[in-house]
Amino acid sequence: MKSIIWFRNDLRTLDNPALWHACQSSDEVIAVYLTFEEQWEKHGDAKCKINFWLKSLESLGASLRDLNIPLRIISADNYKNTPEVILKFCQKNDISNIYFNLEYPINELERDREVYKSIQENGIGVHTFHDQVVHEPGTLKTGVGKNFSVYSPFKRKWFELLEDNMLKLYPVPEVRTGLKQNTSDLSDLLKKYHSSICDGWEIGENWIQKKIHEFLDEKGGKYKDERNFPSIDGCSKLSPYLNAGVISSKWCLNEAAKRNNGELSEGDRGIVHWVSEILWREFYRHIIYNFPKVSKNKPFLDYTDKMVWSDNHAFFEAWKKGKTGIPIVDAGIREMISTGWMHNRTRMIVAMFLSKNLLIDWRWGEEFFMNNLIDGDIASNNGGWQWSASTGTDAAPYFRIMNPMTQSERFDPEGKYIKTWIPELKNCPTEDIHLPPNPESYGYVNPIVDLKESRQNAIKAFENLKN
Repeated sequence: MKSIIWFRNDLRTLDNPALWHACQSSDEVIAVYLTFEEQWEKHGDAKCKINFWLKSLESLGASLRDLNIPLRIISADNYKNTPEVILKFCQKNDISNIYFNLEYPINELERDREVYKSIQENGIGVHTFHDQVVHEPGTLKTGVGKNFSVYSPFKRKWFELLEDNMLKLYPVPEVRTGLKQNTSDLSDLLKKYHSSICDGWEIGENWIQKKIHEFLDEKGGKYKDERNFPSIDGCSKLSPYLNAGVISSKWCLNEAAKRNNGELSEGDRGIVHWVSEILWREFYRHIIYNFPKVSKNKPFLDYTDKMVWSDNHAFFEAWKKGKTGIPIVDAGIREMISTGWMHNRTRMIVAMFLSKNLLIDWRWGEEFFMNNLIDGDIASNNGGWQWSASTGTDAAPYFRIMNPMTQSERFDPEGKYIKTWIPELKNCPTEDIHLPPNPESYGYVNPIVDLKESRQNAIKAFENLKN
């Protein structure tokens, strides 16, 4: 009997339930990866993200060769073609079963349902698994049986229903026998989607495991205190690897527990907070599955769909170029454009400035982030943007708006982060760095809006929604 493992955003051999189960059922296993170039463009995936995934896929292919599992790259262009492409491959290679781990955005769910139907109708077994989450979406409910819309009670229920076996890792499978097929060459795709940004990121499952070991050992205990300061190297920068599935969240949670006396919810405050950030990712996967409207450009809070957003394209272009005249905002944008990544605290500041101070539709910013982020993830990106815009989950009982200048003073007190990404201000005194009084004298730009006035305009606009 011959099986295939269909890799998607699970580009690893350790703790991969679909791969492990495929290898338990069959000595002969073929790995497949479908490229969706038309779909990538439609979804606005950043070139650096695609390049990172392809390089990670190449690294995975080498690991699979050691297991005698060939990796075949198949072009499908778009999701509509997938059932036909998969079925054709299965029939040509005499496949008895297909194994894959599930994805949760609406387009991916619809694609997989059609694949499931097509494959089963032709007598081929289909086996699916949840690898991105510990608790399957739809299984965590409030006391009245509703899906969670606020993180804190979700987190409490997550721990309440956690069982030891849920965090058990699937080992790397043993070497297969029988198949001697070649692994597909990725060189043409890598050339097509080359991105110099990706050169600044290491690749591979073994590398990120080592990196997280070092991070937790050296910085894990300081994470809660240092994570909000963008000039401090206090983050694990794990997100691109989690997003591509080069490493699993379960593996990360196990490593955290090892360094915290087996605990995840209490103990070392740094480790516990790092765990909480991983659970935020799971929370947003539950949201995108339970509330598919957020996959369709709709706000989580229905009443906010009535918001009259500004269509000031000049402001939006200034924001995209990191030329708003608000240093912390511009530094964040420039960091993303240069590296494909932005510090999490800065992401909130940047997003809130666009949606609140500029009153520009959060969906414009959401798309721009996806166009540029190496860790662009529809669930987390949408969740973060809607949180910042006050249209999403975890709604505060008050109007949430960050003053970018105050945030800058608090989290970049000496302006180190600002000066790193805005070289025009390298000679600006520390006391002026957060909002220079004469920016043009440094070759910088004047603020495009008054922070106090724009804040009042935002408050008024959101108050009008409830009238």
